[in-house]
Amino acid sequence: MLSMRHPDRETQSWMVPATMMESKQNGHTNAPQADGATGADAALKALAGSGPRAPSAEDEAYPITIRADGTWTYHGSPIGRLPMVKLFSTVLRRDEGGDYWLITPAERGRIHVEDAPFVAVGLSVTGEGRDQALSFITNLEAEVTAGPDHPIRVVTDPATSEPRPYIRVKGPAETPLEARINRAIFYDLVERAEPGDAGEIGVWSQGMFFPLGRVDGD
Repeated sequence: MLSMRHPDRETQSWMVPATMMESKQNGHTNAPQADGATGADAALKALAGSGPRAPSAEDEAYPITIRADGTWTYHGSPIGRLPMVKLFSTVLRRDEGGDYWLITPAERGRIHVEDAPFVAVGLSVTGEGRDQALSFITNLEAEVTAGPDHPIRVVTDPATSEPRPYIRVKGPAETPLEARINRAIFYDLVERAEPGDAGEIGVWSQGMFFPLGRVDGD
């Protein structure tokens, strides 16, 4: 049995029934379909273990996906309890190959992340110019302020040529866990952008300049 701190309770105990372990070993062919709260309970049980052990080939069997819109699913059904999703996020890790894992002292499993594990859905701004601070709220209600520990980066989507902005929420620079900045907030950032070097525009936060893109000349 593994006990972990739960956001809303004193402790939360996780235990795996034999049927869940069998479904994991068999590629989840016998795993129960789930939705809402039931899906959350099943996902919790899938993460449980009887004690510390070395990773094995079975560690890659979790049918958990984080969709591009930030929704966590188990067997394709959304996990409806926000406190439980927050709990899962505390054991989320990314490896150097870019794969995402849920890791506890007793169990570990690779999960699928369609884009980034979090989505930035809110923005508050204090100050102006170089003294400005941009604070983002994620879909899991975490708050991060862009700066040295939480840089903003923008890449170009190869399929659409549109910008894809991200901010680091946690984790080291080599294996960060990021939030995709949603479209409305990115447009807000562009409206606040100032000229940078070599035709770039960007925003300031905590004394750092973060490029958002380039302005094409006539």
